[in-house]
Amino acid sequence: MAERASSRLGLAVSVAVLTFLHFALRPVFESWFASPNLLVCAVLISARQVRPGAAAGVGFLLGLLEDAMAVSFFGLATLLLVLIAFLGSQTRELFVGEEPLFMGTYLFVGTWLYEAVSYLLLGASGGTLSFVLLRSPLDAAATGAIGYLTLPLVRAR
Repeated sequence: MAERASSRLGLAVSVAVLTFLHFALRPVFESWFASPNLLVCAVLISARQVRPGAAAGVGFLLGLLEDAMAVSFFGLATLLLVLIAFLGSQTRELFVGEEPLFMGTYLFVGTWLYEAVSYLLLGASGGTLSFVLLRSPLDAAATGAIGYLTLPLVRAR
């Protein structure tokens, strides 16, 4: 019982720190060539540890925080983070274990989906193919690297 509580505490602290860093370092990350999305990373990491309903709740709360910063398309981040959290939680049933290659791929694909779908739903014109095939995968790789480095903190007991 104590092991489970410490695991949940490690997860909560990791999600809180990633969320804080996402908003605190946003101006720095936007100037990078490949900018990690720490909010998506927090949602995907938590989705592997909790049930689908709780994962969707985490996605909803973090999506509301993201949408509060971007008034022009309010609701988009919330919707996408809820869907990504729910689908990410469902991967526990399909893929058992926390293999390093799987977790890196999981974080990469989840972030790539979030970035590409949000770009396409915003109706951005011009450079769609270059964004989806170049910029979005670079951002996803950066997010996957940060998430991969965060995993030992989540598992700490």
